[in-house]
Amino acid sequence: MSADRAAAARAWVAHLREGGTTPWLAWTAGEDRGQATPGPLPGAQQLELLRRVNLRVLASTAAPAQRRTLADRVLAAPAAGRGKADLPLVGVSASDFGPRPVDPATVGAHELLRVASVLLADDLVALGPDPVPTAWPRPWRRRYRLVGDPVLATGLREHLRAHGRPEGGRRPVLVALAAPLDELLARTWTQRCFETGTRPWPEWLRFWRERDQLPARADLAASVRRWHARRPFVRIVTDPDRLPRQLGVRHLPQVRVPGADQAELARRVAAVVGIRVPAAERPALMRTLQRRIPGSGAAPVGVPDAEQAWVAASAARTTRELTRAGYPVVGDLADLAPARAGATRGVADDERVLDLAIRMLVDPSWRHTDRQVER
Repeated sequence: MSADRAAAARAWVAHLREGGTTPWLAWTAGEDRGQATPGPLPGAQQLELLRRVNLRVLASTAAPAQRRTLADRVLAAPAAGRGKADLPLVGVSASDFGPRPVDPATVGAHELLRVASVLLADDLVALGPDPVPTAWPRPWRRRYRLVGDPVLATGLREHLRAHGRPEGGRRPVLVALAAPLDELLARTWTQRCFETGTRPWPEWLRFWRERDQLPARADLAASVRRWHARRPFVRIVTDPDRLPRQLGVRHLPQVRVPGADQAELARRVAAVVGIRVPAAERPALMRTLQRRIPGSGAAPVGVPDAEQAWVAASAARTTRELTRAGYPVVGDLADLAPARAGATRGVADDERVLDLAIRMLVDPSWRHTDRQVER
């Protein structure tokens, strides 16, 4: 290691810690290298993430003490999951062993997200789960049980429980929340991201297609059979406008479906949260993140063209099973067919996911305990 380059690297770390945004190669080309920071050098992933955080901080109103605390956290954070070890800076390390030195500006968003997800997971664990509002049960109201669309079912359960309408009871009406199967698959994966984590969307979809099976919550026929519900106490609801009447209420809230970027970030955070807390505590923490995560403007994930034929065949099979079973249908089973080809499909782009992660690191408002969370 060149003594001059080592001194330049430590001075660059000090520059970044004080809010600087100069890239590494531009820094080494300059003459004024400032005051060096003692100690071992962080990896290129941490340094580049901090530089990008500083770019966002410049446009924020964060206090200097808050910025330095965040900088120290970024520099000390490990990289989660599978990927490269901490990468040395190009021009500093001359060793023939270990990872090849890199220019931090060339480190991909995937590697930076490995560090950012650790920081967000720590923030979430420190925040703790949101309290779930409840009200005194109203025993005279209609009993129900929800299966099907997990994003919608999760949101509606919380809303109804908060209004004295807990799920279950004696002889509940089993309401299966149906949707076009491609949307139902996307929402099943999305909700898994906000509960226990799962594989990336393309791998998860390929897993089920290769087995020619549907995941439990997307398989409406199997979901009904699992509860051994008698036919008169089952409703397959494909028309959302008619859903309130099936649950015995006048109206229901609009449930937000997370976008592709939000779901992908949650998937990465869930993997780290699973290491930080016992398995039983992770779903409540991830559900808290689902309520509080900022909007990204991205559409929910969509089924790629290569998988559309399998989804259409699976939808036709589900339709035949439900028709043969003779369950009452509120709407039309033809609505289970995949949505039209021109429907908007979100794609989890690593750069946009990283931008959302950095926004959450810089703006702590999502962690405020008095914040009004979206239901």
